[in-house]
Amino acid sequence: MQILLIYNPNAGEGVQPQLRELVDLIHAAGHEVLCRSSKDPRFVSALADPADLVAVAGGDGTVVKVVRRLRGKKTAIALLPLGTANNISAALGLKAPDLETQIQEWSQGRTVAMDVGVARGPRGARTFLESVGAGLMPRLMSDHHDSDGSAADRLARAVERARRIARRAAAVDVHADLDGQDVSGRYVLFEAMNIGWVGPNLNLVDADPADGVFDLVRVHESERSMLVDWLAGQAQGAADANPFPRLRGRTLRIEQADFGIHVDDEIWTPERTRKPAQATVEVSLRDTVCFRVPRRQATATPWMRRTCQRERDLREDQLKRRFELTPSRWAWPAARRARSHR
Repeated sequence: MQILLIYNPNAGEGVQPQLRELVDLIHAAGHEVLCRSSKDPRFVSALADPADLVAVAGGDGTVVKVVRRLRGKKTAIALLPLGTANNISAALGLKAPDLETQIQEWSQGRTVAMDVGVARGPRGARTFLESVGAGLMPRLMSDHHDSDGSAADRLARAVERARRIARRAAAVDVHADLDGQDVSGRYVLFEAMNIGWVGPNLNLVDADPADGVFDLVRVHESERSMLVDWLAGQAQGAADANPFPRLRGRTLRIEQADFGIHVDDEIWTPERTRKPAQATVEVSLRDTVCFRVPRRQATATPWMRRTCQRERDLREDQLKRRFELTPSRWAWPAARRARSHR
């Protein structure tokens, strides 16, 4: 196969030193490879050229950069998760990857589709793959960026910062509706999630990013202690199931507000206007993008197991329809014997 490798030289603990090794692994698997840095403006034109597969070596931000160019297209993306959080890879079951094995299995891998969202507001439109939200996550993202130590150390410190923010920060007064249903309130956390992972590898909900709807996770001001306790458990490495209720919908509208909203890793600061309709942020799912995963990972997450089962059921139904005997006007009536005519 012809592979286009998009890499972020600054991702995680640095991709540049591993680049030669990645190229050698791709060649050893029998593929041709063209490399482009995500920091090089020419990577956009490279995505316009035909390639059998686009491999992304980096973190979630680099993946979304590529997704914005490939959404709605048939070209699949293979992830080499070398960032810090790697939330998108976690949603695909690639949380602890063996890069050599994954590269070797690209040819026989399974292609899965994932929904792609769009947020529209005063600052224009922005594609997202993870989530859009207010409260805890924009405040955490606005906090100082920690670049010391290993990726695991940085994640642990980010979770601890999230716990401190959740305990002390004022709730935000959100005026919003989900598919016409009022979901307004004072929230410590308010997240419209396409995948179940956000921020420093926090699994807030068991989301299905291929079902055409997103999951709205809300933590009211009165439920602050539940969020703080859950984050404390995450900081200690607990694998507790997320306790947060969710609503599911297709279109979320957030009215003019005096708080920041994040769209994946980008923060939209408050923007006041005399015309509230012009300051409304609308969140919806509008497209899909394809990912290539090893077949051994195809049932690694609950949503992928459900997707596989739906596909199996569809194939079985198609086979039944294909071989099903249909009534014919030449069939003999029931309970009557055929007679021979000579």
